[in-house]
Amino acid sequence: MTPQTRQDANELTRMDAVDAHPDVHRATESDEEQVLEELYGAPDSDGYFRGEDA
Repeated sequence: MTPQTRQDANELTRMDAVDAHPDVHRATESDEEQVLEELYGAPDSDGYFRGEDA
């Protein structure tokens, strides 16, 4: 589902091609976490920048 349309975008058919590393959502660049926090607010308890309170 896409956040914009809330409609199926066939993601499930492509899941086998997606990087499934458990830390894929973690920042990898030195300033990435700072930039994400400026854009989306603090991450949740799982470390995800959801942008719900920004």
